[in-house]
Amino acid sequence: MSNQQSLDDAFIKKATDLIEANLENEQFGVNELSEALGVSRSQLHRKLNAHTGKSTSQFIREYRLEKAMELLQNNVATASEIAYRVGFSSPTYFNTRFSEYYGYPPGEVKYRNPNASDDSAGKSSEIKEPPHTRKDAKAENRKSFNRKNTIIAVFGGLLIIALLYFIFNKPEEKDIIISEVVEIPEKTLAVLPFKNLSDDAGNEYFVDGMRDDIINHLSKINGILIKSRQTSDGYGSSDLSGLEIGKALEVDYLINGSVQKHGDRIKIIVHLINTKNDTHLWSKDFNREFKDIFNLEKEISTDIATELNLVLSPDELQEIAKIPTNSIEAYNLYLKGNYFLFEFENDRYKLSEKYYKESMALDPEFALPYAGLAMYHLYKDWPTPTEEGYKKAKEYVLKALELDNSLPEPYLVLARIHIEYDMDWDAGGKAFKKAISIDPKSPDGLLGVARYLTYIKGDFSEARKLVDKVKLIAPLSYYVYTTSAEFYLAEENYNMALRDALKAKEIDYKNAWAPWIIFLAHIETGKENMAVEELAENWRLDADNNNVEPMLKAFEKEGIPGVFRWIINLDINFKDKEGTLHNAYWIAQKFAFLGEHEKAIEWLNIAYKRRSSEFYRVKYDQFFMDLRTHPDFLELLKKMNLGDYTHSSTFKK
Repeated sequence: MSNQQSLDDAFIKKATDLIEANLENEQFGVNELSEALGVSRSQLHRKLNAHTGKSTSQFIREYRLEKAMELLQNNVATASEIAYRVGFSSPTYFNTRFSEYYGYPPGEVKYRNPNASDDSAGKSSEIKEPPHTRKDAKAENRKSFNRKNTIIAVFGGLLIIALLYFIFNKPEEKDIIISEVVEIPEKTLAVLPFKNLSDDAGNEYFVDGMRDDIINHLSKINGILIKSRQTSDGYGSSDLSGLEIGKALEVDYLINGSVQKHGDRIKIIVHLINTKNDTHLWSKDFNREFKDIFNLEKEISTDIATELNLVLSPDELQEIAKIPTNSIEAYNLYLKGNYFLFEFENDRYKLSEKYYKESMALDPEFALPYAGLAMYHLYKDWPTPTEEGYKKAKEYVLKALELDNSLPEPYLVLARIHIEYDMDWDAGGKAFKKAISIDPKSPDGLLGVARYLTYIKGDFSEARKLVDKVKLIAPLSYYVYTTSAEFYLAEENYNMALRDALKAKEIDYKNAWAPWIIFLAHIETGKENMAVEELAENWRLDADNNNVEPMLKAFEKEGIPGVFRWIINLDINFKDKEGTLHNAYWIAQKFAFLGEHEKAIEWLNIAYKRRSSEFYRVKYDQFFMDLRTHPDFLELLKKMNLGDYTHSSTFKK
């Protein structure tokens, strides 16, 4: 054995002895261990990861779990008592982590332990020692799955179908299994961007709106799954074959076409392609007056459904035939508002407010522009919408729902207002549930529910099911993969966080969100040089960014803590052109990472007062793990009606 290996083994033993000595001390975490060992937090991460392949928090937690297993096998106390003995302040949290690590709950140990009492030995004579990895646990579970389990599963599936009917038809029911809402149909389809053949290039907004409306109509039909718009955006002018695009998007069919608007007339050509053999199944020209736009969209959607051998129900036909306004010009202005809503370059997004208001003036009973204005006020000041912005968003969204309560978009906006500003978790949950009951295949709606489950309820398992389903709907969405990566960070699953963040970076290499997640994942796995280079690489893409060299100097001088201190200073001194400070919550995260808990609490209180848009994440944000027993932090959770960590709950209606 080399001297270096001997030193590493000695270091690991010393770390293990310190955890053992502080086993019952729930406050003994990453910071306390690094201080006791006389190394920085980042050095500790690097050493442990190199020797064990684990992060520091994972190393500590798994040691506690293994000690818990020893105590449970020796039957020295109840599972709840043992939870406290090994440093878990919440028996529920202990049960969750134990089940994840061993593949079954702590209550089953006595039945799986061959050294248990005679009463339990007969029940477990054929069961092997508990597996010590998730993979082994799954294998063990597969071996014990018998015919009886199969029968139960079949009846369970029928029961879920029955329950889902009552979930969305009986408002008094309390609990739902939200991940069962989305079933992936056999037929999948993508609508590619339509070509604008109009003489006026300014008609792009109309071409874009036509495509959106066709996607929305088709999404209402059972039996097909429409891939998200963002997923297929990049293939509008592609030279790839239908076979190649179908493989890239993982779809059975493609729709493409062209739109020509001239005066009061529109001409639309639509093609339906089978991607399996790259053949045109159907093609049709539509030449109509502009005032007939709604009937035209209905006809296109029903023709496509017919070609796919889908039978539309009376409710689906009624929904597709629905006319949102009798004013064609109001509808035209609404499409313009949508087109500019997220055009933040050169403040073009402000045009959306203008067009929405003009649409409302022409038809005050038209609900969609009110919903659009609500979204405008919610997003325009992100990441810290103003109090006035929230109030205006709420005013417009309630008006939209008053005019038409069958639209999913207003419920999504309302859910965000309840969660980000009102901090009314139950109302937010109800609004999310209502949105996905209307549109159960909406990526925005499903991800919204997943964020609610992760950060409000701490239900990582149910949230993960939803995210995995959204990946099927939007397999090339940057937002989906960055959100998924963030969830993995919250679960301390850094390798998976890195995988999904790298996937997001493939989709959009300029956006700074994925590189930040990659930066954090590299730090947690002890790859500090790679972490810093990731940030530097992304910042260099912006020719006006002068922060790369100062950040690298901070790293050279003080390591990762130096980088965090430098970014904190940048955050505190950065103000936008309107003088608004962004973002107190992010500053609190960085102070928490550095172990400066009092400053973290100080900035969390500032974020609370300002209603920072991401503040709802605080309870299960991985940055604040070491604060979860801090009295001021728990008091803040109490003030927010988020409770503590002594129990968890599933998604409520």
